[in-house]
Amino acid sequence: MKTIYKLANDNYIDYMLGIIATGKEANVYFAQNPSGENIAIKIYRMETSNFRNMYKYIAGDRRFGNIKMSRQIIVETWAKKEFKNLELAYNAGVCVPKPIICRRNVLLMEFIGGNEISAPIAKNCPPKEPKKWLQKVLNSIRVLYKKAGLIHGDLSEYNILNFNEEPVIIDIGQGVPIDHPIADELLKNDIKNMFKWFKKLGVDTPNAEEFYNSIKGK
Repeated sequence: MKTIYKLANDNYIDYMLGIIATGKEANVYFAQNPSGENIAIKIYRMETSNFRNMYKYIAGDRRFGNIKMSRQIIVETWAKKEFKNLELAYNAGVCVPKPIICRRNVLLMEFIGGNEISAPIAKNCPPKEPKKWLQKVLNSIRVLYKKAGLIHGDLSEYNILNFNEEPVIIDIGQGVPIDHPIADELLKNDIKNMFKWFKKLGVDTPNAEEFYNSIKGK
Protein backbone atom coordinates (compact mmCIF):
# COMPACT_ATOMS: atom_id res chain seq x y z
CA MET A 1 0.00 0.00 0.00
CA LYS A 2 2.88 2.37 0.70
CA THR A 3 4.18 1.80 -2.80
CA ILE A 4 0.74 2.55 -4.28
CA TYR A 5 0.51 5.74 -2.23
CA LYS A 6 3.95 6.86 -3.40
CA LEU A 7 3.04 6.20 -7.03
CA ALA A 8 -0.13 8.24 -6.53
CA ASN A 9 1.86 11.08 -4.94
CA ASP A 10 4.22 11.01 -7.93
CA ASN A 11 1.22 11.43 -10.28
CA TYR A 12 1.28 7.95 -11.79
CA ILE A 13 -2.07 6.93 -10.28
CA ASP A 14 -5.22 8.97 -9.72
CA TYR A 15 -7.56 6.23 -8.53
CA MET A 16 -8.12 2.50 -8.78
CA LEU A 17 -11.42 1.26 -10.19
CA GLY A 18 -11.46 -2.50 -9.75
CA ILE A 19 -9.76 -5.80 -10.36
CA ILE A 20 -9.03 -7.22 -13.82
CA ALA A 21 -7.54 -10.59 -12.95
CA THR A 22 -6.35 -12.58 -9.96
CA GLY A 23 -3.66 -15.21 -9.83
CA LYS A 24 -1.41 -17.11 -7.51
CA GLU A 25 1.54 -14.82 -8.22
CA ALA A 26 -0.13 -11.48 -8.97
CA ASN A 27 -3.34 -9.48 -9.15
CA VAL A 28 -4.02 -6.98 -11.94
CA TYR A 29 -6.11 -3.87 -11.26
CA PHE A 30 -7.80 -1.31 -13.49
CA ALA A 31 -6.91 2.30 -12.71
CA GLN A 32 -6.58 5.78 -14.19
CA ASN A 33 -3.74 8.27 -14.08
CA PRO A 34 -4.21 12.00 -13.35
CA SER A 35 -4.67 12.65 -17.10
CA GLY A 36 -7.69 10.33 -17.17
CA GLU A 37 -5.90 7.61 -19.12
CA ASN A 38 -6.66 3.99 -18.31
CA ILE A 39 -3.76 1.97 -16.92
CA ALA A 40 -3.24 -1.50 -15.48
CA ILE A 41 -1.53 -2.09 -12.14
CA LYS A 42 0.04 -5.48 -11.56
CA ILE A 43 0.84 -6.26 -7.93
CA TYR A 44 2.97 -9.34 -7.33
CA ARG A 45 2.07 -11.34 -4.26
CA MET A 46 4.75 -11.62 -1.63
CA GLU A 47 3.23 -14.48 0.34
CA THR A 48 1.86 -16.87 -2.28
CA SER A 49 4.29 -16.41 -5.17
CA ASN A 50 6.30 -19.49 -6.04
CA PHE A 51 9.61 -17.70 -5.56
CA ARG A 52 11.64 -20.89 -5.93
CA ASN A 53 10.18 -21.40 -9.41
CA MET A 54 10.79 -17.71 -10.17
CA TYR A 55 14.43 -18.12 -9.19
CA LYS A 56 15.21 -20.59 -12.00
CA TYR A 57 14.25 -17.94 -14.57
CA ILE A 58 16.24 -15.22 -12.79
CA ALA A 59 19.34 -17.33 -12.15
CA GLY A 60 21.47 -17.23 -15.28
CA ASP A 61 19.97 -13.91 -16.41
CA ARG A 62 23.01 -11.67 -16.88
CA ARG A 63 20.91 -8.56 -16.18
CA PHE A 64 20.44 -9.41 -12.53
CA GLY A 65 23.58 -11.25 -11.48
CA ASN A 66 23.56 -13.19 -8.26
CA ILE A 67 20.67 -12.45 -5.93
CA LYS A 68 19.89 -13.79 -2.48
CA MET A 69 17.37 -16.60 -2.08
CA SER A 70 14.94 -14.27 -0.32
CA ARG A 71 11.23 -14.23 -1.12
CA GLN A 72 11.01 -10.44 -1.09
CA ILE A 73 14.14 -9.91 -3.18
CA ILE A 74 13.10 -12.53 -5.74
CA VAL A 75 9.53 -11.21 -6.11
CA GLU A 76 10.74 -7.62 -6.47
CA THR A 77 13.38 -8.74 -8.98
CA TRP A 78 10.68 -10.60 -10.89
CA ALA A 79 8.61 -7.42 -11.14
CA LYS A 80 11.66 -5.53 -12.42
CA LYS A 81 12.35 -8.38 -14.83
CA GLU A 82 8.87 -8.20 -16.35
CA PHE A 83 9.21 -4.42 -16.69
CA LYS A 84 12.54 -4.75 -18.51
CA ASN A 85 11.17 -7.53 -20.71
CA LEU A 86 8.16 -5.42 -21.65
CA GLU A 87 10.46 -2.49 -22.49
CA LEU A 88 12.60 -4.62 -24.78
CA ALA A 89 9.60 -6.24 -26.46
CA TYR A 90 7.69 -2.97 -26.89
CA ASN A 91 10.71 -1.14 -28.30
CA ALA A 92 11.31 -4.03 -30.73
CA GLY A 93 7.78 -3.66 -32.08
CA VAL A 94 6.19 -6.68 -30.44
CA CYS A 95 2.53 -6.11 -29.54
CA VAL A 96 2.69 -6.01 -25.73
CA PRO A 97 1.32 -3.56 -23.14
CA LYS A 98 3.50 -0.46 -22.93
CA PRO A 99 5.35 -0.45 -19.59
CA ILE A 100 5.13 2.70 -17.47
CA ILE A 101 7.06 2.21 -14.23
CA CYS A 102 8.03 -0.49 -11.74
CA ARG A 103 8.58 0.00 -8.03
CA ARG A 104 9.21 -2.85 -5.63
CA ASN A 105 6.50 -5.45 -6.41
CA VAL A 106 4.20 -3.06 -8.32
CA LEU A 107 4.22 -2.71 -12.12
CA LEU A 108 2.23 -0.08 -14.03
CA MET A 109 1.52 -0.59 -17.71
CA GLU A 110 -0.84 0.22 -20.53
CA PHE A 111 -4.42 -1.00 -20.13
CA ILE A 112 -5.48 -3.27 -23.00
CA GLY A 113 -9.20 -2.94 -23.59
CA GLY A 114 -11.95 -0.45 -24.22
CA ASN A 115 -14.75 1.25 -22.29
CA GLU A 116 -13.14 0.18 -19.01
CA ILE A 117 -13.46 -3.49 -20.05
CA SER A 118 -10.24 -5.46 -20.40
CA ALA A 119 -9.57 -7.49 -23.54
CA PRO A 120 -10.28 -11.22 -23.05
CA ILE A 121 -7.60 -13.88 -23.14
CA ALA A 122 -7.37 -15.81 -26.40
CA LYS A 123 -8.34 -19.06 -24.65
CA ASN A 124 -11.77 -17.60 -23.87
CA CYS A 125 -12.08 -15.58 -27.07
CA PRO A 126 -10.37 -17.37 -29.99
CA PRO A 127 -9.64 -15.32 -33.12
CA LYS A 128 -12.17 -15.26 -35.94
CA GLU A 129 -9.34 -15.72 -38.43
CA PRO A 130 -6.88 -18.06 -36.69
CA LYS A 131 -4.74 -18.53 -39.80
CA LYS A 132 -3.88 -14.81 -39.84
CA TRP A 133 -3.30 -14.89 -36.10
CA LEU A 134 -0.84 -17.76 -36.45
CA GLN A 135 1.34 -15.67 -38.73
CA LYS A 136 1.17 -12.70 -36.35
CA VAL A 137 2.06 -14.81 -33.31
CA LEU A 138 4.93 -16.55 -35.11
CA ASN A 139 6.21 -13.16 -36.23
CA SER A 140 6.06 -11.97 -32.61
CA ILE A 141 8.13 -14.96 -31.50
CA ARG A 142 10.66 -14.21 -34.23
CA VAL A 143 10.88 -10.46 -33.53
CA LEU A 144 11.08 -11.09 -29.80
CA TYR A 145 14.08 -13.36 -30.43
CA LYS A 146 15.83 -11.45 -33.23
CA LYS A 147 15.28 -7.83 -32.16
CA ALA A 148 14.57 -7.94 -28.43
CA GLY A 149 16.91 -10.84 -27.70
CA LEU A 150 14.21 -12.50 -25.60
CA ILE A 151 12.13 -15.65 -25.34
CA HIS A 152 8.70 -15.40 -23.71
CA GLY A 153 9.09 -18.70 -21.91
CA ASP A 154 5.41 -19.38 -21.16
CA LEU A 155 3.60 -18.49 -24.36
CA SER A 156 0.11 -19.95 -24.66
CA GLU A 157 -3.48 -18.98 -25.35
CA TYR A 158 -3.69 -17.95 -21.69
CA ASN A 159 -0.99 -15.30 -22.11
CA ILE A 160 -2.33 -13.63 -25.24
CA LEU A 161 -5.16 -11.10 -25.21
CA ASN A 162 -7.60 -10.80 -28.10
CA PHE A 163 -7.93 -7.03 -28.47
CA ASN A 164 -10.19 -6.18 -31.41
CA GLU A 165 -8.97 -9.34 -33.16
CA GLU A 166 -5.32 -8.45 -32.63
CA PRO A 167 -3.04 -10.64 -30.46
CA VAL A 168 -1.42 -8.81 -27.54
CA ILE A 169 1.19 -10.82 -25.64
CA ILE A 170 1.18 -10.50 -21.84
CA ASP A 171 2.74 -12.06 -18.72
CA ILE A 172 6.36 -11.93 -19.83
CA GLY A 173 7.95 -11.98 -16.37
CA GLN A 174 9.53 -15.39 -16.94
CA GLY A 175 10.99 -14.25 -20.27
CA VAL A 176 14.73 -14.85 -20.57
CA PRO A 177 17.54 -13.51 -22.78
CA ILE A 178 18.53 -15.76 -25.66
CA ASP A 179 21.82 -16.64 -23.94
CA HIS A 180 20.08 -17.93 -20.80
CA PRO A 181 20.94 -21.56 -19.91
CA ILE A 182 17.35 -22.75 -20.51
CA ALA A 183 16.61 -20.41 -23.45
CA ASP A 184 16.45 -23.10 -26.15
CA GLU A 185 14.21 -25.30 -24.05
CA LEU A 186 11.79 -22.41 -23.46
CA LEU A 187 11.78 -21.40 -27.12
CA LYS A 188 10.89 -24.94 -28.18
CA ASN A 189 8.09 -25.04 -25.59
CA ASP A 190 6.66 -21.72 -26.79
CA ILE A 191 6.58 -22.98 -30.39
CA LYS A 192 5.12 -26.33 -29.36
CA ASN A 193 2.38 -24.69 -27.26
CA MET A 194 1.38 -22.30 -30.03
CA PHE A 195 1.30 -24.96 -32.74
CA LYS A 196 -0.76 -27.24 -30.51
CA TRP A 197 -3.36 -24.53 -29.89
CA PHE A 198 -3.63 -23.42 -33.50
CA LYS A 199 -4.05 -27.02 -34.62
CA LYS A 200 -7.03 -27.23 -32.27
CA LEU A 201 -8.41 -24.19 -34.07
CA GLY A 202 -8.14 -26.06 -37.35
CA VAL A 203 -5.02 -24.36 -38.74
CA ASP A 204 -2.29 -26.22 -40.60
CA THR A 205 0.92 -25.23 -38.86
CA PRO A 206 4.48 -25.33 -40.21
CA ASN A 207 6.93 -27.94 -39.05
CA ALA A 208 7.90 -26.98 -35.49
CA GLU A 209 11.55 -27.99 -35.84
CA GLU A 210 11.93 -26.10 -39.11
CA PHE A 211 10.42 -22.97 -37.57
CA TYR A 212 12.73 -23.30 -34.56
CA ASN A 213 15.76 -23.67 -36.86
CA SER A 214 14.70 -20.65 -38.90
CA ILE A 215 14.69 -18.52 -35.76
CA LYS A 216 18.03 -19.89 -34.61
CA GLY A 217 19.48 -19.29 -38.08
CA LYS A 218 20.29 -22.94 -38.68
